[in-house]
Amino acid sequence: MKKILLLFAIVSISGCATDDIALLKKSVSELNNQNIELKKEISDLKQNLSEQDKKIKTLNEDTKLNSEALIVLRSDLKILESKVNEKLKTIESTPQQTKTTKTESIQQKIQSGQIETNKVYIQDDITDKTTLYNLALELYRSGRYEESINKFRSFSVRFPNDSLADNALFWMGESYLNLGNLEKAIEAYQAVIENYPQENKVPDAMLKLGIALERSGKKEQAIDILKKLILNFKFADAANTARSKLKEWGVKDE
Repeated sequence: MKKILLLFAIVSISGCATDDIALLKKSVSELNNQNIELKKEISDLKQNLSEQDKKIKTLNEDTKLNSEALIVLRSDLKILESKVNEKLKTIESTPQQTKTTKTESIQQKIQSGQIETNKVYIQDDITDKTTLYNLALELYRSGRYEESINKFRSFSVRFPNDSLADNALFWMGESYLNLGNLEKAIEAYQAVIENYPQENKVPDAMLKLGIALERSGKKEQAIDILKKLILNFKFADAANTARSKLKEWGVKDE
């Protein structure tokens, strides 16, 4: 009888131990799974942190470049102001009779078409291409189109292989368009299309070329270029605007 009880006790203890081991294994498995999930979360957090660091770095660089462009612009404005003041002093010191004679001479030349209205350009001494481009764009946004043309032209000549070269030519076209110089605007837009056919400004250049051609009385050419835009860049925003323009002109885009 004692032997039977002893055997029963051993079996019971063995069964409990087996259950404990099974529970322990299950707990270890769960901990391993939690550890894997935790590692994944940490990895995702690190990746997100890295992306945020890149965005902050890019933002800081852009802010720095814009600040540098603004400093250069202010410096150029001071130089221009100084030159204007010197001119005013020269005029004030000139005898009245001489002033009258010069004024009459200039008026006669303007009336006879011998000279154009004076155009003031900021002297280009900027070596950094990003600063030069940002300054040109700032001049454009400020409505100083003639000066922006000067800067954009300088950029496109000095950095023809830069990723922003097509943008520079496009904004030159926009500046000319705002000045009402359709011929020069058309030339600038065509330069974007012909010289940088794979770049992102081509659809916009085609749209504006069509608009400039239509304004200059070349409606058939304008219609043709807008149809090509829709055909080659049908998902671009410029293509949607082109469809609206054709509809406005009473033309089916086909």
